Amino acid sequence: MASISWRNDGPEREQVEGLIKEIEATCSAEIVVTVRPRSGVYRQADHLFGAICAFLGLCVYIYAPTEFTDDLVPPALLLLFVAGAVFCANVAPLRRLLLSEALMARQVRSAAREAFLDQGIAGTRDRTGILIYISVFERRAEVVTDIGILRRESEDQPGRAIREIERAVAERLPMEGFAAAVRGLGAWLKEALPPRVDDINELSDEVR
Repeated sequence: MASISWRNDGPEREQVEGLIKEIEATCSAEIVVTVRPRSGVYRQADHLFGAICAFLGLCVYIYAPTEFTDDLVPPALLLLFVAGAVFCANVAPLRRLLLSEALMARQVRSAAREAFLDQGIAGTRDRTGILIYISVFERRAEVVTDIGILRRESEDQPGRAIREIERAVAERLPMEGFAAAVRGLGAWLKEALPPRVDDINELSDEVR
């Protein structure tokens, strides 16, 4: 089965929004799903590949038996650098290959915490907001929970459920796998944060 494409339209978006409504109906937490194409600029990867291309061009100039016009070498190397950088910027697998996992993890974590604040998830009545932040390029998810969730931590929950959500995104599982992981979090929320009598939907269920 194909993994989730995380496009801005289509049935997947509706399925995720329906999933959030389903879970929020059984608890007093507020869940927001935010999807971003990427969390960092990563120009260093483009520049590295451009430099590799220029270096290979220089090796050809030095060691190839063919003679080249010296005046054309500097602009040719510059062209190789630019072409390599542009190519890398548009080929996601190559770009990921040139980036460290630690760097991408830091970028996603930082962007998730920024989104948590920017989207007002920290402003719920009981501080029970949860952000499921998905960064497509990095193939990573970062789940950020407010203090009202953290105060109810027990027996490795919700940590275990959060790790399952992050694994589902990292392993590019189909919608069924992602939904199962989110429902695992929902099962804990149902016990730890049952719905209040005066419960209201404080945050939109739409995928952002």
